Amino acid sequence: MKKNVLTKAFLALVAASSICMIGCPNGTTEEPDGPDVAVGTLGTPDPVLLASAKAASELDPKNENLIIFYKRADSDYSKYGLWLWPDGTSEGQNGYDLTAGKAKTKTIDGTTIAYWNISELCASDTKLMACIKEKGKMGKIIRDSGWTKDPDGDQFMDMSEGMHFLTLTKDPTLYIVSDSYDPTIAAASAVTKDSIKVSLSVKYGLETSASSNGFTVVAADGTEIAVNDVLNYNAQNNRNRNFADTLLLKLSSDIDLEKEWYVKNSIFKPEAGVKVSKIAAIKAAYKDYIYKGTDLGLTLNGTKASFKTWAPVASDVQLLLFKDSSQLVTEDSVVKMTSDEYGIWSVSDVDVSSFKYYKFRITNEGVTRDVCDIYAKVASGDSVAAQIADINDAETQPAGWESAYRNPFSGEYTDAVIYEMHIRDWSRATVTDSTGKFLDIANSDAVINHLKELGVTHVQILPMFDYAEKNADKNYNWGYNPYHYNVPEGRYVTEGYTDGTQAVKEMREMILALHKAGIAVNMDVVYNHTSGTGEYSLYDSTIPYYYYRMKEDGSYSDGSGCGNETDSEAPMFRSYMIESLKHWMKDYHINGFRFDLMGVHSKEAMTEVYNALKEIDPKVMVYGEPWTGGDCAVTDGMTGAINAGDFGVAAFDDDFRDAIKGAEFGGFKHGQVQGTYNDSGIITGLVGDTGKNKRNPTGKPGLALHYVECHDNYTLFDKLAISYWQTLNDTDKVTTGNLFTKIGAEGLATVREQDKLAAAYVFLSQGTPFINGGQEFLRTKRGDENSYKSSDQKNAIDLTFKDTYSDVYNTYKGLIALRKANPSAFGANTSASATTVKTGVTKYIAGNFLVYFNATEADVAIDATGYSKSVDVSSGTPTEVAVPASVAAKSFVILKK
Repeated sequence: MKKNVLTKAFLALVAASSICMIGCPNGTTEEPDGPDVAVGTLGTPDPVLLASAKAASELDPKNENLIIFYKRADSDYSKYGLWLWPDGTSEGQNGYDLTAGKAKTKTIDGTTIAYWNISELCASDTKLMACIKEKGKMGKIIRDSGWTKDPDGDQFMDMSEGMHFLTLTKDPTLYIVSDSYDPTIAAASAVTKDSIKVSLSVKYGLETSASSNGFTVVAADGTEIAVNDVLNYNAQNNRNRNFADTLLLKLSSDIDLEKEWYVKNSIFKPEAGVKVSKIAAIKAAYKDYIYKGTDLGLTLNGTKASFKTWAPVASDVQLLLFKDSSQLVTEDSVVKMTSDEYGIWSVSDVDVSSFKYYKFRITNEGVTRDVCDIYAKVASGDSVAAQIADINDAETQPAGWESAYRNPFSGEYTDAVIYEMHIRDWSRATVTDSTGKFLDIANSDAVINHLKELGVTHVQILPMFDYAEKNADKNYNWGYNPYHYNVPEGRYVTEGYTDGTQAVKEMREMILALHKAGIAVNMDVVYNHTSGTGEYSLYDSTIPYYYYRMKEDGSYSDGSGCGNETDSEAPMFRSYMIESLKHWMKDYHINGFRFDLMGVHSKEAMTEVYNALKEIDPKVMVYGEPWTGGDCAVTDGMTGAINAGDFGVAAFDDDFRDAIKGAEFGGFKHGQVQGTYNDSGIITGLVGDTGKNKRNPTGKPGLALHYVECHDNYTLFDKLAISYWQTLNDTDKVTTGNLFTKIGAEGLATVREQDKLAAAYVFLSQGTPFINGGQEFLRTKRGDENSYKSSDQKNAIDLTFKDTYSDVYNTYKGLIALRKANPSAFGANTSASATTVKTGVTKYIAGNFLVYFNATEADVAIDATGYSKSVDVSSGTPTEVAVPASVAAKSFVILKK
């Protein structure tokens, strides 16, 4: 008998057929007068489980192969494939792609089920095969060619519990296929300290009065807590509904959260009982707790130091001290820490004169791990250990660094022009073969002068906190896999550093160089998930489960699409996130934050974030992606901009983006500039109204970020070039490679005009403009839609494009200059209006300007009555010229009174 009938979720398929009819006369569905069934009645497993078990015994009688069974109601398995990866790595980082059409089917007792024999199909992948051989954990996604997941979230197979697994369409449960279906306690979860939710593999007839029903709750050390009562979890107020597979055990006293507990019943397997998940109880126990102090982590006073951490579930915490970074495995000194009633572990007045780094040795649920302090602000390479240092000492500051916060931007959101950058992409613009360094940017006159010349006010830099890739890993990555939120990413620091303060200094040098150029710095932050969980998470290792949203079955909710989602409603995580943001502002002079997958956070949390940061700087920018990466457990998530205090939190406007160039999801789509007209969407975006997705319901144009390109998806040039190629070849296929060659000279001329027109929509609209670095000179990634770990050949910036496509660059520069010179017309003008002249042609009035946008293939006559001049931006400097009689195809005309 396998030790469990399912993994990670409650067995929802169990039933005894037509039980609802028992006690109902003549087959009616009236409520019965007495209990549903006699006390002690047992139900039977679902036929799909039985069919899977028989199929498994035939396909793999020795139980050696990893087999995934899949059941769909429509029996259409042809378009579904698998994505597999060894657990403990980020989804997609080291995955095996098993494309559609590889599933086989088998019919057992009239039930047809599909299956993949992974041991056979993926035999060439050494990492997967090693994971199978070691009976480790493996992640999986079932998805179609468009990456629609079934079910919505990731699933994780623990092969120590079984080798055969079953997934049902739209069912988040992952079932272990067993060779026996004896009545089993499938899962147990402490809902509160004195109540446990229990899932059974079959329904069970309960007593209709208070009784333990044979259940006991026992700790690993033999301590037992009496069970006072057992209820049908889904009918707690009606004891006649006594036939249930989900139960609520009411206990005589609280469980001790530091102990391991097991639920047992002699009728149900396993005999040793099932371990109780304490996730919900931990959440409940600390749901209102928040530490009021700001001294968690290290407090340094000369050669003496105090250390504090919050680890309320820990049975023991010790401070480990290390003399240097040459070895951070064996400690040089161990200091015992003590806990208060709230789980704050501390030790004071420690002589640290001989030590440079420290860790906490934390024991949770009998498991001991050495953990880098999550509150540390400086750490060794790869955040192996926290460093004993004050990052605001003079030695940690580059020349010219001021201790006081500074922001070179003094305007409103709509006065900003945000420019997205990735450090490695731009390092390679001037330093051949660089793996991306803070100092490459800081010391590059070419890069900084380019930004100044273009006229951007803010750079938004892709993640530069410590993420999961090791410093020794030279492969490309964007960095959306956080490991430690409070320290700089070591891969961007001069190689071979042995002092964590060097990371602090070099990041500050980059920020200082940008500030000296008058450019504010926004930081791309990823507080929505971490790179891993359990032992792969500093946060889980400190307090298991607390920092994440968890499902009732004990699995991680996956609103990020990366295996977990953080819980910004948990007070201590929200407090941690806000203090982390304040740290980046105060200690690094970061001027704004772009929130990755901001929809994972609640509106309440983001309001609190904004108000806290605004106290430091009223001109701080806070904005993000108003969506999630999967099915999310958040309540009232940030799916649009919100007002907060005097201003608020902005959101990317994907409606306007899609109207201009075509949607990014649901297939390759064309938009206004390619000739698939969406005049209403163009008008809505131009005047700053919110679209169908309600990204900006506030009425404040500045809270809508208008854009047509970011690091995600295709570059604008690639999107337009592929669109042209599709039209030219009358196909819906997507091409990659050298797109300049594929579209030819005529295609390039067309795409150049489409690109300029797209830019005009963005820069002349009411909202806050955003562009991706290189967009202004036809940056290409060779048609790579998702280049997060692609080659430098695809990602690196080539500044020669600036001269090669100077007409595009100069138009961007001119549009930015015109916008900045006329803030009353472009940005926050709530009196602006737009109308459709004819399909594909828009007339737009903003202040003293009238703009005609023509997305059609032909010139269109214009009415310039009341306007005495035209403004030409094509040279890079807005210049007044004569009024034309028409607006050219794929172009725009700007008229001025």
